[in-house]
Amino acid sequence: MNKRIDIRHLIGLTFLCLLPLKSTGQVSLTLDEVIRLAQDSAITAFQSHQEYHSQQASYEAFMALRKPQLALKVVPNYSRIVSDPSRDYVYLRNYDILSTSAQLRLTQKVLPFGGEAYVGSQAIWSEFFRKEASGYPRQFVASPLLVGYSHSLLGYNPFRWEKKVEDQRLKAARCQHEYDLRLLAEEAAARYFRLACQQRVLQMRLEEKFLNDTLLAIAREKATIAIVSLAELHSIEVQQQNAANLLEVARHEELKARTELASLLRLGQLPADLPLLAIPDMIPPVSYTSDEVVKLALSNSPAYQHQLAELTEARHQQYKARKERGINVGIDINLGMQQVNRTFGSAFQNQQLYALGAVQLNIPLMDHGAARKRHEKATAWANRQELASQEVERLLAEDAAVTLQKLESSRDRIARTQNTIKLAETAYNETADNYANGICDINTFTLAESRWATAYTNYLAALEEFWVSHYHLQTLINYE
Repeated sequence: MNKRIDIRHLIGLTFLCLLPLKSTGQVSLTLDEVIRLAQDSAITAFQSHQEYHSQQASYEAFMALRKPQLALKVVPNYSRIVSDPSRDYVYLRNYDILSTSAQLRLTQKVLPFGGEAYVGSQAIWSEFFRKEASGYPRQFVASPLLVGYSHSLLGYNPFRWEKKVEDQRLKAARCQHEYDLRLLAEEAAARYFRLACQQRVLQMRLEEKFLNDTLLAIAREKATIAIVSLAELHSIEVQQQNAANLLEVARHEELKARTELASLLRLGQLPADLPLLAIPDMIPPVSYTSDEVVKLALSNSPAYQHQLAELTEARHQQYKARKERGINVGIDINLGMQQVNRTFGSAFQNQQLYALGAVQLNIPLMDHGAARKRHEKATAWANRQELASQEVERLLAEDAAVTLQKLESSRDRIARTQNTIKLAETAYNETADNYANGICDINTFTLAESRWATAYTNYLAALEEFWVSHYHLQTLINYE
């Protein structure tokens, strides 16, 4: 009878050790700390920051180029013209010409129309080296003031399209950076809960191993006095070996989860005696519908925002190709003051007003359908990008629906497995008491123990799935 009482007390104490499965020591890592460390130290966080900084600098450079630009352009040039010296025509004589032009120009893109206005000043010095150049060996051309406007293709405004594309790309880069940080939080949470669950599985397997070792020792002692049959002893030995194998698997999985979390946080290696990571007891409710999640996901998805930028650029090229199919008209109108003289100072005297207007017409009389094919190509690509945007929308809607389904199903599984654990606990206690009093055999007892362990592992799996889906939902909707 004393043996039976010892077994029953042993089983009861073991079960009490398994029930809480929570560490009484101080938790060294909290979920918030893990997320903060991941976002502060992960390499992908630094990479994401640099990518966003690069795109932001590109956007600022783009906006700066839309403001007035002042530039000084100096072009030195040397020309040697070799012709027939026996001919007396000017354009056939030998020339050695050294010239330099300096132009100071202030330009401004005319954003509403798509052209460019400019105002500036220009001076040109030319030096002629030849025997017959004694009459005018040097020449200066001075234009102290000139103003003008140029437009390469009337009816087409590239600046408006470029602004749409750049705005979309900056928004996509911002979404990408925020998404990368949320994705890091999601990955950190997933590894955190994976380790938390594996810690509890390992604790359970340790207790199972300890229980089976004790039962085997008692059974061997009983076998010496023929209280336990040889078949029952062999069953306990098999159970003990199975428990040892499950313990090794649990140790490997816990070490793997601990290594993965430490790698993400760049902490080297977490200690083997790390206290149990806390799992929140309260399951937060899901207050979003599938349509609401899809709407929020579209506005916060970098993939969708990048696709919108590609679609806008494709429509831009389609519009440009359509404009280029017909008669292309370009203009360049400028007026100012100009004078030519042998000395630099005299070139600025007696300035004459001039006005120049150039209209360029490009009429494709026979291009073998090249312009039409370019438009067809741009149209096909725009249609392709439109379909790609719809595909991204579909994938986001699918992801949202699956995530919400996982949340609901795992919530239900948590409730069911909690009830299952209570039933398994009652059955386990009753079976342990029966086994201690010799009413049932070892197979019935180990079956009850296995059912309890299965119920608990199912509960942990449901918990992990819920919290991973919960943080994935936060990644989708940008919820803080």
